[in-house]
Amino acid sequence: MNKKIRSWIQILILCLGVILQSFAPLTQVHATEYNDVITSVGVENRSGEALTQGLDIWQEFRLTADFVLPDNTVHEGDTTTLQLPSEITFSNSSDIELRDASNNLVATGRLDAASKTITLTYTKFVENNSGVRGKFFVYVRVDHDVVSEEKDIDVNITVGHRVLFAGKIRYNGPPGKYDSKIEKSSFQYKDDEKNVIRYNITVNRNMANYSDVTIKDAFSSPNMTFLPDTFRIYKVDWSWNNGDWKWTNAQDMTETFKNQLVVNANGDGFTLPLGDTNGFGYMIEYRAKANYDLVDGEEITNVANMSYNGSENEQSTSTRTYQIAGGVAEGYVFTIKIHKVDEAGQPLQGAVFEVIRDRNQAVVGRLTTDSDGNASVGKLLRDNYTIREVTAPLGYDKLTEDIKISPDEFGSDKSVERRIENKKTPPKTPTEKEITFKKVDPNGKEIPGAELKIYSGDTVNLEEAPVADWTTVADTSKVIKLAPGTYTLREFDAPEGYQIVGDITFTVNADGSITIKNKGADDTVLAAGPVLTITDKEDTSPKPITFSKVNLGGNEIAGAQIKIYKGDKAEGTAVESWTSTDQPKQLNLEPGIYTFHEEAAPTGYLKVTDITFQVKPNGTVEVTKVGEKDSKGEDNRVVAQNSTLTVTDKDDDVARKITFSKISLGGVEIAGAQIKIFKGDKAEGTAVESWTSEAGKSKELSLAPGTYTFHEEAAPTGYLKVTDITFKVNYDGTVKVTNVGTKDAKGEDNTVVTDGSTIKVTDKDDDLPRKITFSKVSLGGTEIAGA
Repeated sequence: MNKKIRSWIQILILCLGVILQSFAPLTQVHATEYNDVITSVGVENRSGEALTQGLDIWQEFRLTADFVLPDNTVHEGDTTTLQLPSEITFSNSSDIELRDASNNLVATGRLDAASKTITLTYTKFVENNSGVRGKFFVYVRVDHDVVSEEKDIDVNITVGHRVLFAGKIRYNGPPGKYDSKIEKSSFQYKDDEKNVIRYNITVNRNMANYSDVTIKDAFSSPNMTFLPDTFRIYKVDWSWNNGDWKWTNAQDMTETFKNQLVVNANGDGFTLPLGDTNGFGYMIEYRAKANYDLVDGEEITNVANMSYNGSENEQSTSTRTYQIAGGVAEGYVFTIKIHKVDEAGQPLQGAVFEVIRDRNQAVVGRLTTDSDGNASVGKLLRDNYTIREVTAPLGYDKLTEDIKISPDEFGSDKSVERRIENKKTPPKTPTEKEITFKKVDPNGKEIPGAELKIYSGDTVNLEEAPVADWTTVADTSKVIKLAPGTYTLREFDAPEGYQIVGDITFTVNADGSITIKNKGADDTVLAAGPVLTITDKEDTSPKPITFSKVNLGGNEIAGAQIKIYKGDKAEGTAVESWTSTDQPKQLNLEPGIYTFHEEAAPTGYLKVTDITFQVKPNGTVEVTKVGEKDSKGEDNRVVAQNSTLTVTDKDDDVARKITFSKISLGGVEIAGAQIKIFKGDKAEGTAVESWTSEAGKSKELSLAPGTYTFHEEAAPTGYLKVTDITFKVNYDGTVKVTNVGTKDAKGEDNTVVTDGSTIKVTDKDDDLPRKITFSKVSLGGTEIAGA
């Protein structure tokens, strides 16, 4: 434990009865020692309570004494001497004064550390007053230079020829050697000026090797100033002796280190780099002074920190109880109580006060009165204080004047109570406040189309007219005048693409600011001063969308293979796919952009190109891109109405390339056949195509899918023409004979073959017999017989 020079004597005069007497002064030639005036002695702990625990080295306790002076006997200069036992010594040896409640000096006391005696010398006051009695105490400790082991000690006080038993104490003995990198101690010295405290910092009592040592010292208590001129530092050797650290071989290093000393900006401490301590230590001494008058028993706290070895730290704290000669050393035992009432004397809750110590302007307490109107702050010194009301209870006027507390107002219970009355604030006619409402999207941009209404109170009563209603306008806030009070805002319709927020209950305060009382758990509503900002979330809930796949007649057609993709391209994985039936298809799609892709059209129909459409938050659908032109070079036919998208597949009447080959039985293309192609299954009306075949060449025509008739008007010379042949052009571009025709002139079937998109028609050789007439005539042209 660090050696600390303890505080000097504190004296408490109790029950000092004063009776003024009129008598002639006595002449005294020699001072007389009165040792029978001490009636009893005792021991107490440092706080004046029963001493129930053992005492450590350097630990101080109280030695108390009661005295009664005989009337008309004791004179100025007379004395009383108390002798301590050898095992006990004083904490310090400052002279003391004994004064009565009116500050009259009764006696002076001298403490002699060498002889361990207390000598009281009486003043003239005792000659003029009777019934002088009282009690005093001094701080003492076990003299560990005398007592070197744990033991019980009888505290016997010798007064003249009498020995008075003060009590038995238990000394715990000297402690074992302990680790001591840094320790901070403080004491008062009798010859120092008022409000000065001395401090010691011991460094490296372990005598170890530490690198890069730096000491930082600062006061935790306000208004204490480090006195740089008192700074001293000694390089020393530390050793352990009988439970205490001793230092030897001191070298004054003040001149070496004073230029490295850096005083804190506000003067309440310093920083001192010491470098390496390789097997030696330091003793640092300095003084500090309060910037105000310290009172008896006031605690001053100071913290010293040692950093070393790069990143390690050690800390030591000193709390010094300031003591004044003749003071009562009451300490931090006083309480200030507040009782807050209205004009009728009823308690008021919620008043907020600050309690300020006048001496150093420190706020020692911030109090709020409870339901009984009470509040208190304790652990105060006996001193001057100011009570200041910071906040009055709601509906009451705040006090305009401070309330002062003086030291003599603290009673025998060490407390003082103030009954403080507040007047009720006169009701004021509420003034309407301009409140700004902002309806914004998630990016903070004000959006149009929200239908809003404000109702008075914390609920919506649709039977009552709203206080205000409006529809929001783009990039524009709404300013409404509202009297202080509670209101509820309801959104009846959200802007397109956004979700409706829940009801918002808010209060317009007297200062024009807004307080939100209630809102939807997931809604974003912000109040800042007189501005209420409501953020609408985008509506991402799926909407029912109907897809209708129809022909030009408006009838639903089956067999279309359809896929829906998210985004403006048919890429990635389709979100939905189906094959159309004779009924529309309904899907649930979130608002956004989609692509309608027809993978394959029903037979006989042209598939549409990709169509881009938008599902809106209100559930409607809109075509954003009708798509590229179809295989006919025409635009897609698509209609969006409400939540239905109708896509029309056109008839597939695009011409296919069909090749006609007119050949002989040998398979050679022959010339001269006059051919016509008629639409339908008969060679009627106007031919759609006609041509005369050429040798070695086939004929290619563009024919739309359907049924046609091949009609050979005339065969080439030497060939038989075929009868009419019916064929069909399929949607896949192939050709198929549906009717080979009637038998030809030979009574045989036509020879016709199809191969993909090619139709081959064979003309047979014309080898039919003809009828020949022979006429045998004369020169006159007359048939003659007998030839």
